[in-house]
Amino acid sequence: MDKTLINGIKAAKVHINVGKYIRENIKCGLSLKDIAIIIENKIKDEINFDINNPLDRGIAFPIGLSLNNCAAHYTPNYDESDIILKEDDIIKIDYGVHVEGTIIDSAFTLHFNEKYNDFINISKKITNYAVSLCNPDKILGEIGAEIEEYIQSKEIIIDGITYPIKIMGDLSGHMIRKYEIHAGVAVPNIAINYDKRIKEFEYYAIEPFITTGNGISILKEPISHYMINKNCYNNNFNKTEKKVYKIIKDNYYTLPFCQRWLYELNPIYDYTNILNSLKKKYIIDTFPPIYDIDNSIISQFEHTIFIKENGIINLTKNDFY
Repeated sequence: MDKTLINGIKAAKVHINVGKYIRENIKCGLSLKDIAIIIENKIKDEINFDINNPLDRGIAFPIGLSLNNCAAHYTPNYDESDIILKEDDIIKIDYGVHVEGTIIDSAFTLHFNEKYNDFINISKKITNYAVSLCNPDKILGEIGAEIEEYIQSKEIIIDGITYPIKIMGDLSGHMIRKYEIHAGVAVPNIAINYDKRIKEFEYYAIEPFITTGNGISILKEPISHYMINKNCYNNNFNKTEKKVYKIIKDNYYTLPFCQRWLYELNPIYDYTNILNSLKKKYIIDTFPPIYDIDNSIISQFEHTIFIKENGIINLTKNDFY
């Protein structure tokens, strides 16, 4: 068996175990910061994370904790006020695990009020339907068209109001490569002219986002997700920036990281301003939180699949989604 697949299976097992732990232990009344730390510690424990060899295995990207009309790329910053999870919230929990750079990226939505049951069930079904469309040589644009067609007639009733369900059209699934979470090939969730084909021995994250809003992404602050720009060769660092860049490269390499992790590693620097400076120099990239309109809700389920010779392996399939 290919070594990357062996590592992918190991990472997926950890991801599934952590997901079960989250669903049994994350309750209303906890702060998002506490939830992030609980998940991070559980991943590190399950994966046998070695602080002296941080790139061997561990957390693949910041823990996404996106509430209600937030779709993705939110995790609490070091200096943010606590946000408390409430009974009427729905929360997308998106986390990654890697073994020697082979990344497993999977997510699910939790809710605590049964009025959201139909919405969440549709979200699960569309993700599993999208996974079923994936096979070697499949044209990725056709997958998007079939996902969009699946959702077009769906609607739900919440608190006596009927909402048509839409796809977040400018969000997509993505290919995954070693130490590279977004590897340049998309899996569209809507019909577009995109003739790339799925190939054998590739990894993909499949993740339709459904919404009661407009389905158009709105970027907001504060930013928490960062990643080294591997295509930038700018060495115009000041002394402090050079030290911080080394911390980032030694601990995360080309994996995404968050501001809070840097403060936890070494709190002596003003990381927010340093990261802003490195962004202006194109040395790092930023990924702002993504929202739909106010008072809408978004649900996401996500699987990582491996493309084999005559089909796929859904590495993150589990009893919940």
